[in-house]
Amino acid sequence: MRSHHNLTQGSLTLAVLLSLLGGMPVALAIPQTINSIRYQKSDVTLPTVPPTPPPPGKRQPGGGLSGEALVCPPKQQALTALTPASVHGVTLSEKPTFWFYMPYTSEEVVSGEFSILTWDEEQRVYETAFELPDTAGFVSITLPDSEEFNLQEDVPYHWYVNLNCDSNTDSKTELKIDGWVQRIAHTPERRQQVSSTSPDIWYDAVAQLAAQLQDPALETAALRQTWTELLESVDLGDLAPAPIVGPVRLEPIPSQSE
Repeated sequence: MRSHHNLTQGSLTLAVLLSLLGGMPVALAIPQTINSIRYQKSDVTLPTVPPTPPPPGKRQPGGGLSGEALVCPPKQQALTALTPASVHGVTLSEKPTFWFYMPYTSEEVVSGEFSILTWDEEQRVYETAFELPDTAGFVSITLPDSEEFNLQEDVPYHWYVNLNCDSNTDSKTELKIDGWVQRIAHTPERRQQVSSTSPDIWYDAVAQLAAQLQDPALETAALRQTWTELLESVDLGDLAPAPIVGPVRLEPIPSQSE
């Protein structure tokens, strides 16, 4: 048995040497961690995850010292991200959906822009302009169905929404909100949390409930109550009666020369 083991080991060593010298192919088992490198995009280098959590985002716009935000029509309810107060949340999805309460319509505000960047803001993952809806209510934006826009696990991403409002001086004034999303790994426990619309998996819970409420065949008083309770858990219960409008219409970002 020992002589057979030595012979096999020697044959493998000889095969490797011949491969290096003469190009003879050798079928060797490649560790999975090495083999998976070919699936990584060579043009994207994600930054090291920060040792401390990112700072809080801005769930609603804040007025500037000079009052520029007042150029947009005043509303009883402000533009609001459907997030916890810290504007931090997690998702199991590589291309999550983001929901916002939009108090403005296409007749009141020129346009909006959505963008998402790596936490150090060195790399822009996605950017798009969008039309405002015809009716005020809850609107959504989902990352495109393309691998290049996939969020990587355990990396914080910073998203922004800007609304461009016309001023009396023909200049653009923006209302801005921003927040954070981090994709985490699938586990049976986490999938169960999403199924039960737990706020612990925030972005997925909101997206799942909103999608169900848009379907007349699924909407019930109990489902509407669950939606209200989810928003109340992050102190946004006063927005719950607003209509769920759905996805906004996306447009190309205008060039700087326009």
